[in-house]
This record gives sequence, C-alpha cells and structure tokens, in this order.
Amino acid sequence: MRAIASGVLGVTLLFAAGCGEKSDPAETGKGGWRIPAGVYGNVAPDAANGGLHGMEVVLDRGDESASADFVRCEGKCEAAAKRPLRRGLNGVSFAIDHDGRTIDVLVGPAGPDAMEVSADWGKGLESHRLPKIAREVGLAAARQAVDDAAAPVVLAPPAPPMPSSPPPLPSPMP
Repeated sequence: MRAIASGVLGVTLLFAAGCGEKSDPAETGKGGWRIPAGVYGNVAPDAANGGLHGMEVVLDRGDESASADFVRCEGKCEAAAKRPLRRGLNGVSFAIDHDGRTIDVLVGPAGPDAMEVSADWGKGLESHRLPKIAREVGLAAARQAVDDAAAPVVLAPPAPPMPSSPPPLPSPMP
C-alpha cells in the first residue's frame, strides 16, 4: 500500500513540475516577460553645453506594438524614426539606418517600469536602461526641429507707398 502511495505521489509531482508537457521555445516569451505600453527614455540636457543626449522609444501597445518610435540624441535630437517591430525569444527589435549602415536595436524588459535597449553604434555593443517617463522629450525635440526646418520663410508684406506730395499748382501768372 505504501509503494502505491509513493508511486502516485511521484507521478503527481512529475506532472506538477511540467515534465509531462512538451515545451515550444517559440512560446517562451509570451508569458515570461512583458514590456508595458508607454514612453521610455533617458534624454537629458548635457550640463556642459546644454545639448540633449540619450535615447527614447515609444511603444504604443508595449511589446505587442506594430512599430516603435525611436530617437537617439547626440547634442541634438534628429532623425526620429518609426520602425516596424520584429519579435524574438528575448524581446523585440527593429532596424534603423545610422551613418550609412543598418543597425539592429534589441529592446527587452528591464523590470515593470523600464526597458533595456542594446545596439552596436560602431564602437561595440552598448546596452542602456530606459525608464518609463511621463512624456516625450527627445522625440518632441526631433519633431520640433523638423517642423522648424520645414516652416516656410514668411516675408513681411511690402510697405505701403509713402504719400507723395501733390503735384504743384499752376501759377496764377501767365
């Protein structure tokens, strides 16, 4: 009787531990990690020259987003990009053009209120932790720079002609 009870307990523990199920690696990320929707960034002014430095990523539906808005600021924020996301086991990624080459940017979770962005910007792999922030900073600056550059030059209207003196009156003397 004792042997049967031990056997039943052993089988129960095996199934409880998941040994009875087959595991699909493609399903691993679905329940194991999440990136909540929001704005993530570390863009801040440089104390020395006041320029903006850092990165910013917006995922409107978190890791389930179709695309990411991204900007990297190096003195100023330029070339904001909206790029389609690719999904993998360790996070999501997107590709951008930087200095004439394509760079893969890997985005993964870094806790409930942050993400980690990893890429090789030409000096080796760099990883940066981007906390969730309340509003866009770098992307707003990049969009403003584009709007300023695209704004038409408005010339002041021509000044109205100055009143001229009336023509001289004819002389009463013949």
